[in-house]
Amino acid sequence: MMRRLILLACLGTGCLSAQLQLFILQPGQADPIVNVPASFSFGECPVGDVRDVQFRLLNAGTGSTQLTTLAVTPPFSIPYEPSLPETVPPGGTVDFTVSFAPTGAGSFSATLTADGVSQLLTGTGTAVDTVAISVGDGTNAPVPLGAGAGIDFGSLAQGSTTSRQVVLTNPTQAAFTVQNIRVDNLQGSSFQMQPFALPISLAPGGSATLEVDFTPSSTGPQQGALEIDQLYIPLTGVGVNPLFPQPIILIAISSTASSEQGTLTVSLPSASQESGTGQVQMAVTPSMPGVNPDSGMVFLLSGTESVPFTVNQGDTAGQFGSAGSVAFQTGTTAGTIVFTVTLGDFTGTSSLTIPAAPANIDTTTAQYTSGGLDLEITGFDNTRTASTMTFTFRDANGATLNGGPITVAATTDFQEFFATSDDGGMFALHAFFPVTAGNPAQVDSVEIQITNSAGTTPTSKVYFTAP
Repeated sequence: MMRRLILLACLGTGCLSAQLQLFILQPGQADPIVNVPASFSFGECPVGDVRDVQFRLLNAGTGSTQLTTLAVTPPFSIPYEPSLPETVPPGGTVDFTVSFAPTGAGSFSATLTADGVSQLLTGTGTAVDTVAISVGDGTNAPVPLGAGAGIDFGSLAQGSTTSRQVVLTNPTQAAFTVQNIRVDNLQGSSFQMQPFALPISLAPGGSATLEVDFTPSSTGPQQGALEIDQLYIPLTGVGVNPLFPQPIILIAISSTASSEQGTLTVSLPSASQESGTGQVQMAVTPSMPGVNPDSGMVFLLSGTESVPFTVNQGDTAGQFGSAGSVAFQTGTTAGTIVFTVTLGDFTGTSSLTIPAAPANIDTTTAQYTSGGLDLEITGFDNTRTASTMTFTFRDANGATLNGGPITVAATTDFQEFFATSDDGGMFALHAFFPVTAGNPAQVDSVEIQITNSAGTTPTSKVYFTAP
């Protein structure tokens, strides 16, 4: 069952007693109290819905009077009836609400009675449209709105805006047209519709999407209503004090690549009204599925994927210890790094894309041994798909030895290594080439290349040395 509050400006007077007089309350209106006409109408109300009107009894006499009776017959009711009897002093008031909940389509009437007051009330029950309502927040898929349910916008800092998508769907086999859609704000609430055109024609199975925004201009609970023809959907939200401004992540980095360092700053668009602590978290979504974590993707201050910061009253940026920014490493995994900042009730995100790249060779040691040639290589492969390695040995004159390059199929070895490593795409390998004929010292240098799914590394030339 959905409940609404009718705020109507009416003229005229009802049948009043010598002392108690009946009025309509209009909170938030220019004329908050108006007289009641001889016959007051609640208007049209869909079956299964509820319409509320706030009334006030005023003691207009010079002496106290007793309120002993306050009653109305169904489908009208007084949900929060005051405790009776009640003594009303001169100029005193008694406020109460009358609800109209039609039990079927058609016209209804009843008499509201109080001591010396008799007021005719009327209303009309109407059939409900067949339109189905779903609600989403723009991130997740809209979900059906149950009968009698409202739309909750949650808690939001004063001056900020959040939105809800309202999807109208025609589940019937016949086309129909929505003629009227509007938002009612109660007691100065701040709900509004994004622009749209009426009427809205819905074919069988057709749908239309609307957007309702909530921008609280004050703190505390907010109430409104979305009217779609004869449907009435309560809107609720809470405005809160923006103790902290919305944090914004700023990233500075010379190259968006693996094995790089950058700096992160938390900026505040206005001076903070509060002192407190926030946190920044970094997480990667790898380009390739099923890979292990990357221990090299950390903030240098904490050595982990998260780092705290402080905000003092009046600050316009977060402080990481004594610094205004914090350094981080991009690790050695291709994908998207998402930085998430949390401060008070606010969160913010920023992304950094690390593209796939050919494997990188960082260091190589090449040494002669009595039995052959010994190589130690370190590097990283941010795709973790290294497959072949090519070694080209040359003499002091640059001539190729051994009849040409030696190609090693290393796919299995790399896969087994990366499957058990949590060091991202980093690797270290040892390669030994026995020399069975001739002198190993005749080999002057070796050129090394590694191939992965992103390409082949530039040639790395290394000269052999004695151990």
